[in-house]
Amino acid sequence: MNIEELIKLNPDFEFFSSKMTEDVKRNYYIKEYETGEIISHKSSELKHFGIIAAGASRVINEFENGNIYMIETNPAIDYIGEVTILAQQKYTSVTIEASKPSTVFYIPRKTAEKWIFENVEILSRLTIRVANKLYRSSLENGMKLFYSSDYILIDYLVKIAAAHKITGIKRYKFPHTRSFMAEEIGMNLKTLNRTITKLKDKDLFFIEKGKIVMTLENYKNSQNYLDASKMN
Repeated sequence: MNIEELIKLNPDFEFFSSKMTEDVKRNYYIKEYETGEIISHKSSELKHFGIIAAGASRVINEFENGNIYMIETNPAIDYIGEVTILAQQKYTSVTIEASKPSTVFYIPRKTAEKWIFENVEILSRLTIRVANKLYRSSLENGMKLFYSSDYILIDYLVKIAAAHKITGIKRYKFPHTRSFMAEEIGMNLKTLNRTITKLKDKDLFFIEKGKIVMTLENYKNSQNYLDASKMN
């Protein structure tokens, strides 16, 4: 795959191709990842800067005790190593996993630093993206500190169901395992299971063969539950 094919895959990548120096054009390579494949490991030395031109990724923080915390999910276009470069650090601080089949454009770190810091438009794109992530993360982390596990779970389910257009399909079955969901919402598995058991009879969702299912009526009830919780 080459740059022209990347642009066909995602027209937004044309912004970057139009700003490329000869050094960037000489030193790039493109790599594809399957869903679930690790793109970048936490605490690894950042040797290449990447632009996720197609697909989507999960940002994960892994801890020594084996716990995994899912920080956020990001669609393309996104970046690999931008925080490490902007912070002028040697090693990465998070693990990045492909949540959909993804295509990444890579250039060596030194080439990337020269390109980024000498082109204000590229630098601006990266810093705005980092600021947006930080802003979103601050809001979500604040919610996890302030609201109960009940609220956090229902808020998560409502957002996922809305993203899958439940108002059109009338019924949505959440396909992921509970371990995956626990990572996504930053809750340990024991607490998640306890919360599901507590809420399953409140007409907010039901369980079908071990999976959470939400009908349109459940979805509306869940929205009302969130609104009422905010008033308390």
